[in-house]
Amino acid sequence: MKVSLDWLASFVDLPPQAELEERLTLAGLEIEEVLRTGPDLSAIRVGHVLERRPHPNAERLSVCSVDLGVAAPATIVCGAPNVAAGQKVAVAVPGVTLPDGTKLKKSKIRGEVSEGMICSSRELGLGDDAGGILVLDPGAAVGAALPDVLAVGETILDVEITPNRGDWVSMLGMAREVSALFGGPLRMPPSEPVEGERDAAKDVRISIEDAEGCPAYVARVVHGVRVGPSPAWLAARLEAAGMRAINVVVDVTNFVLLEYGQPLHAFDLETLRGGEVRVRRAHAGEKIATLDGETRALVPEDLVIADAERGVAIAGVMGGAETEVRATTRDVLIESAVFAPARVRRTSKRLGLRSEASYRFERGVDAEGIARAADRAARLLAELAGGSVARGRVEARGSGARGVVEIALDPAHPNRLLGLELSAEQIVALLSRVGVQARLDANGLLRCAVPSWRNDLAIAQDLIEEIARIHGYDAIEPTLPRATLEPVSKPASLVLADRARDALKAVGLSEIRLLPAVLPEELDSLRLPPDHELRRAVRLANPMQGMGSLLCPSLLPGLLRTARRNLSRQVGSVRIFEVARVFLARGPGELPEEPLRAAALLTRGERASLWESVTPAPVFFDAKGIAEALFAELGISAVFHSRSEAPWLHPGASGELRRGSRVLCRLGELHPEVASRFEISPPCAVLEVDLAALLESRPAVAQVREVSLYPAVRRDLAVLFSASQPAGDVLDAIRKTAGNSLVSAEIFDRYDGVGIPAGKVSVAFRLVFQRPDRTLLDTEVAKATERVVEMLGQRFGAELR
Repeated sequence: MKVSLDWLASFVDLPPQAELEERLTLAGLEIEEVLRTGPDLSAIRVGHVLERRPHPNAERLSVCSVDLGVAAPATIVCGAPNVAAGQKVAVAVPGVTLPDGTKLKKSKIRGEVSEGMICSSRELGLGDDAGGILVLDPGAAVGAALPDVLAVGETILDVEITPNRGDWVSMLGMAREVSALFGGPLRMPPSEPVEGERDAAKDVRISIEDAEGCPAYVARVVHGVRVGPSPAWLAARLEAAGMRAINVVVDVTNFVLLEYGQPLHAFDLETLRGGEVRVRRAHAGEKIATLDGETRALVPEDLVIADAERGVAIAGVMGGAETEVRATTRDVLIESAVFAPARVRRTSKRLGLRSEASYRFERGVDAEGIARAADRAARLLAELAGGSVARGRVEARGSGARGVVEIALDPAHPNRLLGLELSAEQIVALLSRVGVQARLDANGLLRCAVPSWRNDLAIAQDLIEEIARIHGYDAIEPTLPRATLEPVSKPASLVLADRARDALKAVGLSEIRLLPAVLPEELDSLRLPPDHELRRAVRLANPMQGMGSLLCPSLLPGLLRTARRNLSRQVGSVRIFEVARVFLARGPGELPEEPLRAAALLTRGERASLWESVTPAPVFFDAKGIAEALFAELGISAVFHSRSEAPWLHPGASGELRRGSRVLCRLGELHPEVASRFEISPPCAVLEVDLAALLESRPAVAQVREVSLYPAVRRDLAVLFSASQPAGDVLDAIRKTAGNSLVSAEIFDRYDGVGIPAGKVSVAFRLVFQRPDRTLLDTEVAKATERVVEMLGQRFGAELR
């Protein structure tokens, strides 16, 4: 926001500019740039007229000797009648270009050499006084640049406004801040208009049909205005703020917007059909031609201002062309209202239409100040456009207006947080400077009434921030903390999450991190029945554009979305995982559950080269191996079940890892229908692990086994099984049969090619035997191996190859 110091000074007494800039910056108002208006007069110098004598060849000219702070005085011929010896004057020397484009050079005037020009205000572009030269203050330093001794134009501070401080986007708001920081009194501009005899309620009726979208609406009617150019002072105020003057009616509404921070809109009263103003939702397919010459299509979420027949403005964003003020306008309706910030922001963003009004409505306006702003505009129109203000305001009220906010504050709380020793009386005094009226109740608490223009103050910590700002952050003495620093252990859930990430990275997966939101259609694509747990998704009240409207009840949609995007960009295979919390809704008014999950996705692309002739195992086995590796790393034992009821998994290539009746992991190949919906064509497997359940299942004391000093004995067995035999059941049976000396059993090969009977598969097992206390005998290993082979034949009909 551009803040004219001249304008600001009409509201409050200002300190020196350097001090003002420093205090505003320390208080949170970042000054991005200091601007100056007016011509560049840095080449103009201060001169001292040493002598004035008549020109020998011209009665109306003088020859002056002028000291410019250099070795020899300059001789300058001057025609101004008011030039006199002893004056300090503004001098342009040869080579200088004046604001009107004239470049000076040394010349002779009526036979006398002139080495420059003693300038008037008009020649310097500072005013219209051409009757004489500009006489400077006697204390001006000779030879100094003119801007150093004379205020040329206006000084404007370009201030960065934070999104939560809608009250700062106005001259009044900035004046309140300066008053709070420096303690000067605030001067309010007059706002009460002189009213005529006609009642405003006879000219227009106002109704609010969308109470939530418009908490309050105030209108003023001004008759008999003359639409023409604005006076110079008003146009200058607008120009200093970065606006252009249009006509006196529009300029007055923009002036009050800058002055009070309250957006106004002026309607040509004659064009409002039926003498009616309605605040309503847009109709489906409704279009409005706006003031920028565009026709914009609206949706029912948008708020519009309408008359009896059609929409005439997009509420809080921009007015309509059909009811704009023209040169022929005589009667004006001034709108001053409060619109819901979120509604204005959504409409403005969807339409790609930003305006000075929407900028302020999005931040929140002073609901108690809308009447005063309408009065101020009506008064100015009466003064500047010759209008007559109709008697009274026409008002309507919706719902959702911010009522009186009172915050309880313990006087000791600011001192604890800020390291100060302020008394309750000092806290009350500091808060009063920002408009917060505080009183001490019987319980020793401060009851703080928040002013209507401070929409950002809601909790005690907000008030403490104001105390710190006004007291001065630089006035808070820094001290080292005196508390005993106790070691803080990392929560078990975070430790588990980190270990899961490390384990999944170790098996070659890449971690991704996504926004925790999904589209409803993505959940539908998982083939979820209506009563499925993942249907308990939490709906976002105000989702970001382009982001899902539901908080993630599962990590799988995000992985599938990422896989689709990578595969569409010719990535050969995708191997990704995510560890994050998901969100499951509880009852009304309750916070959602946020269990910790880990999920992985892997696809298998085509063989990269001809030498890769071995047909890879189904991707399901990769997923199963990753799950088993993860569980082993986390020290969790679980039983594999060869089928999962998860609707997104292939019924013939899925499984679950369970501990008792609790499912810890679901894994398998993606159901063909789900794969089709997510446009994933290569073989794809997914797994999702309930880390919260793992945390509960983990033993309280980790069990470890001492590393044996004695040699291990390995035996490899190649066995023929039925192709439908689950390998996990076989491994479980081997571990139970081999005895206590077996330290590991794993599958290292699977073959169903040439030489293997139809319906059979060869599976190779590696058994490792070892004792912690002695070396195993060959006979002991042989007996254990024989027991395993015999068990495989009897229980599974297997044959040793």
